[in-house]
Amino acid sequence: MASQKTTFVLVHGAWHEPAHFEPLIQSLNDHGYKAVAPALPSVARSHIEAAKDYLSDVETVRSAVLAELDAGSNVVVVPHSYGGIPTTSALKDLDPESRSKAGCNTSVVGIASITSFVLPEGMNIRDAENREQGDISKLPKVLAPMSTDYFYNDMTPDQVEKYAALLKPIAAKALLERSKYSAHEVIPVHILMASEDKAMPWTTQERIVEMLKPKALLMRTEVIPGASHSPFISRVKETTDFLRRSAGESI
Repeated sequence: MASQKTTFVLVHGAWHEPAHFEPLIQSLNDHGYKAVAPALPSVARSHIEAAKDYLSDVETVRSAVLAELDAGSNVVVVPHSYGGIPTTSALKDLDPESRSKAGCNTSVVGIASITSFVLPEGMNIRDAENREQGDISKLPKVLAPMSTDYFYNDMTPDQVEKYAALLKPIAAKALLERSKYSAHEVIPVHILMASEDKAMPWTTQERIVEMLKPKALLMRTEVIPGASHSPFISRVKETTDFLRRSAGESI
C-alpha cells in the first residue's frame, strides 16, 4: 500500500491519450495509489483541433500537479515519451525545497520517466536522438501517428488493435519544442528503460541518461528486458513495481 499520500500524475506521449494509461491506473489503484492522467492539448481529440505548440501542454501538466499538491498529496510525475518535454517545463518551483520555502507541505517528490524525453533545459527530442533539427516550416501542422510497430511491438494483435484505435494526430511543432527547465537538478529522477523500444531506441535511452547524469540531484534506472515503448500496457506489473519503488516503497 502507499505510504504517505502520494499521487501519480501520468503524462502521455505524442499521439496518445489518457485512455492508454487505463491498465496502469487500475493497477496503481489496486495498490492504494491515486493516479490521474490529463489530456495534452497538443494531441487532437474528437472535434477538438490540436493546439499549435506545447505551451498549453505545459500549463495542463502544471495545473494537474498543483491540483493534487493543493489537495494535500505529494506527487510523482510519470511522463511517457514526448510527455517528458512539457513535464520538465511544468515543474519549476514545485520541488521539495522550493515548496518548503514557500510554506507548503506538499511537493513533487519524483519524476518517474517511462521511456520519455526528460531532458535538461534547452534540449529537445532531436538533440536526444542525435539528429539534425530540420525545418519546422516544412512540416505539416499536425502529424499522423507512426506505425503501431514503433509503439506496440511486444503486444498481442488484439492489444495492438485496441490501443492503435485510440491514437490521434499531434501538433508537429510540439515535437520540436525545447525543455524550459532542468527539473532533474532539484527533483529525483527514476528512469524506466525498455530494451526493445523501437520508438526510442536503446542508444537514445542511454544518451538521455548520460545527458542527465552530470547534474542530477538523484537518479536511478530500471530496465524491462524485451519491453516495447509502451510497457504501461504490455508490462503492467513491472511498470507498477517501478512506480511503487519510485514513490519510496521497498519491494
